[in-house]
Amino acid sequence: MNRLKLFTPGVILLLFVWLSLSSAAQSTKLKTGEWLRSWYLAGPFPLVENTNENKHLPDFDVDFLKKRGGETNPAVTERAPVKFKGTTVRWKKHESPDSLVNLDMEITRVPYVTAYAYTEIESDTEGIYIFSLGTDDGGRLWVNGQQVWDCVKARGVAPDDDLIPVHLQKGKNTILLKIEERTSAWGFVARFLPFNLSDFVNGQQLFHSSVRKDGSVVLKSSVQKPVLELLFKAIQVKVTSENGKEVVWQGNWEFGQDLVLPTGNNGYQKNDLTISATLADGSPWQKEISFYSGIPSIYTLFKDGKTPYRIIVAADASESEQWAAQEFQHWLKKISGVTLPIKTDDGEMTGHEIIVGYNKHSLALLESDTEKPAETDDSYSYKNINENILLLGGKQRGAMYAVFSFLENELGCRWFTSSVSVIPQRNEYTFTYLNHTESPSLRVRNDFYYEAFEPIWAARNKVNGAMNFREQHGGVEGYWGVHTFYQFMPPSEFFDTHPEYYSLIGGKRTHDRAQLCLTNPDVLEIITEKLRKVMRENPEYLIYSVSQNDWYGACQCEHCQAMVKEEKSEAGLMIWFVNQVAERVKDEFPDKYVGTLAYQYTRKPPVNIKPRENVVVRVCSIECCFAHDFKSCPQNKDFLEDLQGWAAIAPHMYIWDYVVSFTEYMLPFPNFNVLQSNIKTFRDNKAIGIMEQAAYQSRGSEFADLRAYLIAKLLWNAEIDVNRVIDDFMSGYYGRSGQYVRLYFNLLHGLITPETHFGCFLRHDNNLFTDEFIVEAERIFDVAESVADNDEILQRVEVARLPVMYLKCAKRPVEARIDGTYDRFCRIVEREGFTFLSERGESYKKQFHNNVQNAE
Repeated sequence: MNRLKLFTPGVILLLFVWLSLSSAAQSTKLKTGEWLRSWYLAGPFPLVENTNENKHLPDFDVDFLKKRGGETNPAVTERAPVKFKGTTVRWKKHESPDSLVNLDMEITRVPYVTAYAYTEIESDTEGIYIFSLGTDDGGRLWVNGQQVWDCVKARGVAPDDDLIPVHLQKGKNTILLKIEERTSAWGFVARFLPFNLSDFVNGQQLFHSSVRKDGSVVLKSSVQKPVLELLFKAIQVKVTSENGKEVVWQGNWEFGQDLVLPTGNNGYQKNDLTISATLADGSPWQKEISFYSGIPSIYTLFKDGKTPYRIIVAADASESEQWAAQEFQHWLKKISGVTLPIKTDDGEMTGHEIIVGYNKHSLALLESDTEKPAETDDSYSYKNINENILLLGGKQRGAMYAVFSFLENELGCRWFTSSVSVIPQRNEYTFTYLNHTESPSLRVRNDFYYEAFEPIWAARNKVNGAMNFREQHGGVEGYWGVHTFYQFMPPSEFFDTHPEYYSLIGGKRTHDRAQLCLTNPDVLEIITEKLRKVMRENPEYLIYSVSQNDWYGACQCEHCQAMVKEEKSEAGLMIWFVNQVAERVKDEFPDKYVGTLAYQYTRKPPVNIKPRENVVVRVCSIECCFAHDFKSCPQNKDFLEDLQGWAAIAPHMYIWDYVVSFTEYMLPFPNFNVLQSNIKTFRDNKAIGIMEQAAYQSRGSEFADLRAYLIAKLLWNAEIDVNRVIDDFMSGYYGRSGQYVRLYFNLLHGLITPETHFGCFLRHDNNLFTDEFIVEAERIFDVAESVADNDEILQRVEVARLPVMYLKCAKRPVEARIDGTYDRFCRIVEREGFTFLSERGESYKKQFHNNVQNAE
């Protein structure tokens, strides 16, 4: 029998199909999170060597699979040939032993080549997933025949480097990767991850701008059109001039197309771009991007001790504008060695001008419809118009702030304290584009440290608030008085003849640690007239105080308590009284405020009565925990509720906050972590001003220089990066020692736990301060002192160490005497002229020294 006759043509055909199917690619079950290890690989395919890392290697775009379905529909079976240029490679099945598919091992170590990797994924359901990919080097990805990713970068393999949303159909899905190799290692890692639309669009940089040679700007997407179609239903684009002042262009963006962004100006400028979209699930989404357009010109302010510039002020410039021009001249000479002449705007414009304030020269350069700000507006801007630099703001302080901010932001000047300025020297300063604008977080910024009272330091650091009044460039927004009841109506003048003007307590009128009877009409008349007299004689203040004495003792008479009962707070009676005073003075003093306290027994807001428009409520945080901020600490819950209650009814508030231990100024006081949050809370609750009360009687409290500097920054801009400011101060003020002072700073603040609570009367015997803390702090300061750059910086480090010395003297006085800590403490205090160890003054200082000297 002839065996060949058993294989008829039909049987042979079926056998061929069976053999082909048996070697076809096998599908892998979709399991999110697991690395894809089963692949079919084909390569290498030669490319042309090139060092341009912003493009694929030459010939990468060649479809080497063209003869077998092409890259969009490859026919992949094991050992199937792929022919090109007279050479043949074959698909081979590869099972990676770990997450990395090592193409060096499986394909070749020869550089400047490419290869393909193919697999099939079986999915039980249709849906969107993340294809997570890391490659060395760049490549392309096709899913079910659609290109969804392209990367030209030369890079190393990093897991999850690219997160690509892909649509998988139910059943079989094809995955084709094309990876190029430049030099060094070669390979990839890949897996599928679950997809969350909101997390993805908010966590990825999906759009970016690219500048072309002619200065025009193109908006691009970092993902392919099929991916965009998975993520968005529609995308709209709006281009505005910087700071959103003018809409230049808006329209829809077609998926997958590069968009040339109209900018409305051929000059070099910064623009803002808003991308608004509807996500695939119907929810709105928005992204803002800033970009520069146009071809920049480079301007040189100074170089090699020379400059073409001069400073211009108005012939009738304000005192602060004239001083600011002199300051600019002074500090620029320190920086560059160049002295710029100061001229008035009466002269002809020459170009290369630094113009301070709104004057003839700046207005000639600005747009014709430019409106000058109010003289009292503290907002500022600085910008360039071609080579000219404009430093602009209100005449009282705004233009002055523009000068100091330019020196600080652009040239690196720092005025850490009244005696320590850090001014970097440089040979050259160039610029292409300047346009910076700021407005204060708070109208009145009262940094109530002794160190912050120095008027020149305060002006340079934008501190404009003061308790009482001081002469300062640009002036101050003064707050006249506090606890003024007995200032207006001293018992020595009125009590003997009119005891009814004072509190009824226990059935008896008294002035001893008491208040006034606010329902007595004579009291209203007397205080109103006394206040008028103060306002006439002291017109320089913004706010004038009508406020309770610094103790309890409210009047218990029938009329006063009836109003207290009706308003469910002693503050109701106080606001009722102050409103009447404010009403009577408003016509004569329309731009002034009458302030009063929400303090201790008046802190709880009333339920019905509201402060008048010209009344400022001064909320005080004296009972609070300062280990934690107001929002996070249960002990601050009542205060926060009262603050928010006042904000709901009061048109303006002025905060009296506390940032040191008043019982022991020298004591370590780890409250830096709450400063920003608390100031933002005040700002968000209608505060027009904040007074951060600290050690106000003398220099020398714990970290006074740093805290005064940081508070000044926060009062101006509550959104600053606090750690950046602290680090800048540490390095600038303490030099090489700063890293170790920062280490101590971190050690101190590391003592705070959720269970730690302290107020503004923290004492050395608090269990927060352990012996271990003192030992570690001393060790850190030993190192800080050993690396000090010079004697001056060493002395600053010693001052920073004083709180640790003080703590050791207070807790372990005998040891402090024996090991010399006490003697050294005394020498440093005397050298520095520190006179107050506590708000109590001389009595506490004597007590402290007596305790240390006589301890056994």
